[in-house]
Amino acid sequence: MTDPERPHPDTDAVDQPAHDPIPAPNASPAPAPSPAPNASPAPAPSPAPASSVAPDAPPAPHAAPAPDARAAAGASVGSPAPDDPAAPDTPAAGDASAAPAEADGSPALDAATAPDAVSAADAASAADAVSAADAAGAPDAPAVPDAPAGGDAPAAAKTPAADASPTPPAPGTGAPSVPAGPPAPPGAPVPPPGAPVSPSDGAVPPSGGAVPPAAPASLAGPAGPAGPAAPAGPTYGPPVPAGAAGPFVPSASALPGGPETPAGMPVPGATEPPPGIMIGLPGDPQTATLPPGYLPVPPAPRRRRRWPWVAGAVALLLVLGAVGVPLYQRLTRATPTEQVQAALLALRHAPAIRLTGESITPEGATQRLALSLDGKRAYGKAQDAAGSADVLVQHGITYLRGDRSWWRTVDSTTALYLADHWSTQTSGLSVDPTKLTPAALAKYLGKGLRAIADPETHAVPAGARYPQTLGGTAVSPYRLPNGSVVFVTADTPYRLVGIDRGPGMVDGGYLDLTVATLTKGAFGKAANKYAGGLGDADPKEPAHYDASYHNDKVGECDPYSCTLSALVTADSGSTGKTGHAIGVFTSDENGKHIIGTCVAKLPSIKPGHSGRTSCTTTSSAWTRWVMGAHNGSHYWFWLVVFDPGLAGDHPTQAVTLLTSGISVENMYSDGSPLTQSEDLLGMADHLIAVGGWKGSAAVSAAMSISDAGALGVLQPLVMADRVALDPDTFPDWFGTAQLPAAIAAKERAAAGSRKLALGSWTDPDGTIVKADLIDVSAKATVTTGQVATTSRTRTDIEHAADRARKGAVPDGFGRQLRITASPRSALYWSSAKDVAAGLRAAGLTPAMLHGIRRIRVVTGFGTATLTPNQLHK
Repeated sequence: MTDPERPHPDTDAVDQPAHDPIPAPNASPAPAPSPAPNASPAPAPSPAPASSVAPDAPPAPHAAPAPDARAAAGASVGSPAPDDPAAPDTPAAGDASAAPAEADGSPALDAATAPDAVSAADAASAADAVSAADAAGAPDAPAVPDAPAGGDAPAAAKTPAADASPTPPAPGTGAPSVPAGPPAPPGAPVPPPGAPVSPSDGAVPPSGGAVPPAAPASLAGPAGPAGPAAPAGPTYGPPVPAGAAGPFVPSASALPGGPETPAGMPVPGATEPPPGIMIGLPGDPQTATLPPGYLPVPPAPRRRRRWPWVAGAVALLLVLGAVGVPLYQRLTRATPTEQVQAALLALRHAPAIRLTGESITPEGATQRLALSLDGKRAYGKAQDAAGSADVLVQHGITYLRGDRSWWRTVDSTTALYLADHWSTQTSGLSVDPTKLTPAALAKYLGKGLRAIADPETHAVPAGARYPQTLGGTAVSPYRLPNGSVVFVTADTPYRLVGIDRGPGMVDGGYLDLTVATLTKGAFGKAANKYAGGLGDADPKEPAHYDASYHNDKVGECDPYSCTLSALVTADSGSTGKTGHAIGVFTSDENGKHIIGTCVAKLPSIKPGHSGRTSCTTTSSAWTRWVMGAHNGSHYWFWLVVFDPGLAGDHPTQAVTLLTSGISVENMYSDGSPLTQSEDLLGMADHLIAVGGWKGSAAVSAAMSISDAGALGVLQPLVMADRVALDPDTFPDWFGTAQLPAAIAAKERAAAGSRKLALGSWTDPDGTIVKADLIDVSAKATVTTGQVATTSRTRTDIEHAADRARKGAVPDGFGRQLRITASPRSALYWSSAKDVAAGLRAAGLTPAMLHGIRRIRVVTGFGTATLTPNQLHK
């Protein structure tokens, strides 16, 4: 018969949570039950699969929870398996009469209802200790007695009662019910079924009755990767909504005095969790069990928003950098002298350097240089207005390999045999490379430079005339005690970037250079390549020939021909080139009136030996002279030899020249350039034969061009009929001052102009146009000028503009200026894009250039073509 004051074993007992019960007032503790004889624990059943029960299905009424749910809901530690038929009844949870008394008279905490009952997390921990055989359903080890419940008194032994009997399964569930405990003492109030029992529900327990604690939230939660979660057991009060956080259930090991299970031992009464890894906390509805072998990826940690602090720190650093760094640099910056000394020290120890720049001779001729040097060797190129030459220094000897135009300008008598050959003849090279090595430069520039009290030994700022940027590098220009100006990098490490008035000029003048450092490997590879052709260095100079002649001949020839001979002597030069000699018969001793010519082949002569050459004339001029009653009269014979190794073998040109009205005596005189220069002979012959010039004018024009150093520039243009010369004015007008005009003609011819004139040109209407250069193709007159110094920039350009405006121009023609900047001016150091600013800074305005269509400015670092309107500020 059921006691009306006891909870029904099929309903109330199974719904009570495994928490501390609230003891009833005046409840006396019940004695501990005696252990049943011969009782042995039954093997633990295999856990029911989580998929056997729907995740959201409510439990059947009066049914005990499934083993998984029961373990998750807090099954008693040490209690027999619920499905063990031999398991005896235990006291009902929450029955105060069944709990043993503590030493102080308070009810003892039964292990089945103690707050340190195993939580879901403990069950998962215990499952880790279960062996593989246990997980497969092997029988459990014998039950281990519970640890003391805490406090000073030991907990009662949890031994099943002797008369315990298994509780039949709940109807319709097939699962065993929780065994009923001993009856409650008389008078112990029990909440009626269905009444609210949780204080959080707002229910007030009956007077003197115990209010059971709130049931833990379901641990089923949402279905995880391993399948649907196990359903939760019944709870008191309204159900916890899905996804809401349940009450915290501490693990047994987390409480003071809680039970401890030896390592490797299963927790008695705990149901094996499903295989896999539990992710989450006990009571958290988000807890999920992952299948074995599945490695979960933890969620990314939530980052704090720290960007305002970072932005503030960055802004502070920028402010400090903008203010503090420049101030620090100014306070710690080296003096100009120290900067130059540091740059010269780096130069002295540089493995190799590259020098580029320009030299200007005292006569105003310019030469562009690009040389690479180390301590003993050097290589590079020199270029003038006409041609270029390779430069090589090997074993202390300087070699030069110039092209034909280079030697035309330097020495036309050597152009034929020295062109494109290495030679120790360095005529025309404006610098001595051996004085431009890193050590030599550092020594020259550092002479007299001292960081002492005497200001005359210091490096000082060079002034505004020099730029602050050189080749894209920020620099500081300093003037040295020796008068040179050096450009040192504005920032450390200090390096030498440029030199104004450097050493090494052969015949004086100015040398301006930029400096760069080379690696030893790159220098050596290029130097070896240059030196590869030294095998044919210094070709032997061709021989010069001298011929004696007989004069005052009388009546030894007939009226139709005349044969004469002369002795020809060769000097020590090479006689390998063969050629011809020209015989000239004249009726006067000055050789002005020619009455016959002949051509004789030179004999094979060894160097330093002589040979006789005979020559016969059959010209009609000779016949006319003899038949003209001059038979028996005096005549003179001249044998003129054009050295074949110097002037080539061009007898026709020689005859044309000799019969053009020139003085044969002047041509015959020893050392005449026309007999020793193929280029001079060819130009004079072209002016006579094509231009219709008289011989004397042609020879004079050719000599004027050669003396001005313009033969290499103009000879190709004249021979190609690209430049016209006025025979009446050109010989006397052209000189060294007109060399820029010849260079301008070469530039325009290269740009496509087909018809040019130097000095003057007569248009089809008979108008004479005078200018330095007339570009007929472009309908422009060009006036040249040079900016000598910075202070004369505006004056020199205005002067060129005045000269341009004085010359009359045909309709449709425009006036243009070509200005060259000297290294002594700040304009020389300007790049093409900075020229306009430099002219404006010099005070030049569009009004000063009225009547000028364009102005072309050539600096050391580029060429700029501007219109006057671009000078507006």
